Amino acid sequence: MSSELIDCHHKKTAVLLIAPETGRLPNGMGPLARFISGKSGGMGDVISTLCEGLTRRGVECHLATLNLTRRFQQENNLNDDQWDRIIHTIDPEHIHLVNSAIFDNLSDAYAGNAVLSAAEFQKTLVNQIIMNIRARNGGRLIIHSHDWMAGGVITADAKLRGCPVLHTLHNVHTAHIPLDLFVGVDTGKVSDYLYRSEDRGKVSIDCQATAIKNANLVNFVGARFLKEIVDDQFADRPIIPQSVRREVKVKYDHGETRTIINAPALNMYPEHGEHLIRKYGPGDDVLAAKRENLVEFQKRTGLNVNPEAILLYWPSRLDPSQKGIELLEAIAQRFVTTHGDAQIAIVGNGVSNDRIHEEICGRIACASGGKITYQRFSEPLSMLGFAAASDVFGASLYEPCGQIDQIGNLFGATATNRDTGGYHDKIREMALMSDGASEDSGNGFLFKDYDTGGLWYGLSRTVQFHRGSPEIRERQIKRIMKETRQRHDPERMIDGYIRVYEELNGGMSLASGAVSSYRHPQA
Repeated sequence: MSSELIDCHHKKTAVLLIAPETGRLPNGMGPLARFISGKSGGMGDVISTLCEGLTRRGVECHLATLNLTRRFQQENNLNDDQWDRIIHTIDPEHIHLVNSAIFDNLSDAYAGNAVLSAAEFQKTLVNQIIMNIRARNGGRLIIHSHDWMAGGVITADAKLRGCPVLHTLHNVHTAHIPLDLFVGVDTGKVSDYLYRSEDRGKVSIDCQATAIKNANLVNFVGARFLKEIVDDQFADRPIIPQSVRREVKVKYDHGETRTIINAPALNMYPEHGEHLIRKYGPGDDVLAAKRENLVEFQKRTGLNVNPEAILLYWPSRLDPSQKGIELLEAIAQRFVTTHGDAQIAIVGNGVSNDRIHEEICGRIACASGGKITYQRFSEPLSMLGFAAASDVFGASLYEPCGQIDQIGNLFGATATNRDTGGYHDKIREMALMSDGASEDSGNGFLFKDYDTGGLWYGLSRTVQFHRGSPEIRERQIKRIMKETRQRHDPERMIDGYIRVYEELNGGMSLASGAVSSYRHPQA
């Protein structure tokens, strides 16, 4: 590794997670923790799980994120006066909120003008927060940045000052922030570390490429997606920016990439599901519990009430650039007509302010005679959908990791998706001894072609499985639930990140300051 790694001298090193979103935080982060949650997707769950795991293991963990005032107030049922009292009277301890009128009324970090929000976020981190945390720890700090909004000048400044950085890509999106938005930041000092671009005639910073360029190590949340980038897949589509692909290849060639698959938090397990009508685990009568949840879900969403229906569940955003919603729209009505025992449920929002696919899915549902439902996202309904589902499916063009398959498997559903990225890493084809296989294995079904025929093929196979006898399905579903808990245990994810942190920490333990026994083979 480079000479910039921390010289620990047997003293503890702090970890600062920088992320645009987080799920519920552990009490060990301080009294403010229970009021902070701005999750938009899987990244938020990863952040909250890491904060909980690191704190529990004695690591000094800090989190910097945006103060989404309106969102935090709504989730805690607080008015303006109550929120002001909390912010001005409670010691934030390990939680560092970036305050700005630019984003305090936003529902998530990417709503509104995300470029303006990112510039404000990055400026405050560089000029105030990182400097203060490093000083309190005698300069011993590892920065763990998440996605483009936590990249840019943050990682360039860290490189300048010799502060180790692990950068995790949850997706490959980037943004170009004009240099003139960084008023107050000495961009001249970090000039050599910036990945410059031009956007609308202005000299800008490519935030994701700059983060990858300056990170000591770059982590991917799936091995297959890293390989797809390095092997120039999707080169014919505007998916992976050339700047990002170029910098990833450099890191890969120098052995500076790692892969740690995301794991769902324990509060996502069905036995802890506060939104379920009947909680359950792999030791319970799973099919009976899922039938009860299915009936409640059908009642709430307008589906025909039928406890024996095969519910195919789409819990993703309606994104035609990645998730393949247009493929489902093309076949949904015909599929449930051909497969009379199947129902389709779609719970998700359009992308940003785009309501086109919400309207299309709504029209399809209205014309389906109770066989298809479309609902905008709400966490209670979404989680009930997982408990009701026979199969959780999608049709992703690409996928860095994906989490719907893991959650579906935890809830006793099979998973169906395209054979790409994270789904290639995690979904294994079902093979049953009753069909002649040497052993029962697999957790779902994959299809290769990104077209309506591919999606139809995948869904047809899962319907065929769920038409099997209750005895076979109960046995296989329980096996899938147990195997998913073992394979995607959040403790394994935390272990993986701690190993990388210790690698950046010169082989020293973060919790004790003693020498760690771990050495990465590429280090």
